[in-house]
Amino acid sequence: MDGPIQPGPIPEVSLLGFALADCVVEIDAAAAKYLRAVHRTALELATPNCFGAEIGGFWLMQEQLIQLRKLPDFYPSPEAPLVARAVEAYIAAQTDGLNSSTQSLASFKNLSLS
Repeated sequence: MDGPIQPGPIPEVSLLGFALADCVVEIDAAAAKYLRAVHRTALELATPNCFGAEIGGFWLMQEQLIQLRKLPDFYPSPEAPLVARAVEAYIAAQTDGLNSSTQSLASFKNLSLS
């Protein structure tokens, strides 16, 4: 026998994804009109039952988050910043409470948690 297992360095934890849920999105009125399109796009991008039917839900993984953040590219220049704000507000609301130490997980492009 080799002896007791020695604790090693703690590996970095990365967010794989999250299930879409009901949430309250805090956003200004100008960008709020795009929330329906953002939510609809998120649902279209999400993977249903990603971790099996027992867990269920519609899951947004990192790849889908990258795609969702590209949504403003499909709008005219004057509207694109409003759509971008709606996307980031939506992601922030969906990820609220996942890890209080992230301090605005939505602002992290790689979504890595330390």
